[in-house]
This record gives sequence, structure tokens and C-alpha cells, in this order.
Amino acid sequence: MHEVGIAAGILDAVRKETAMRPAARAVKVGVRIGEMAGIDPESLAFCFEALVKGSDLEPLALEIHRAPADELEFVFLELEEP
Repeated sequence: MHEVGIAAGILDAVRKETAMRPAARAVKVGVRIGEMAGIDPESLAFCFEALVKGSDLEPLALEIHRAPADELEFVFLELEEP
């Protein structure tokens, strides 16, 4: 199940971005997954939720956008400032 690795990579990217903004908290991250990318969106969402639960990023939400190609793209990161 390579979706675990992909979910971990997304969280690493979120941590990198939030490290540049120490006062901000990540609220939602969006990714675009192509239909031919070989990634099961439901499995990715499950793995993402499992990795976030109990972590420093909880309650970070994942938003998945479907695309027709074979892409996997980090689309956005929503931050909340205090």
C-alpha cells in the first residue's frame, strides 16, 4: 500500500511549509490525483487520517481533487493564523 508513503510525503511537505510560519497552524491540505496515477483516493484518505491522528498536525484535513491524467500534485495548504 504505497498510499501510506504518499500520505507521509504530504505531511512532510506540510511540516516544511509550516516551519517557515511558526505562528500558523495547518488546517487543510489539498492534492490533485490523476485517475491514471495508480493511487486509490479512499486509501490515501484513510492513511492520511491514520497518520494525522495523535500527531502534531491533528486535526489537519485532506481535500482530494480528481484529474484525468496521471498526476499527483500538491495544490494548496490552508493555514490559520492566531
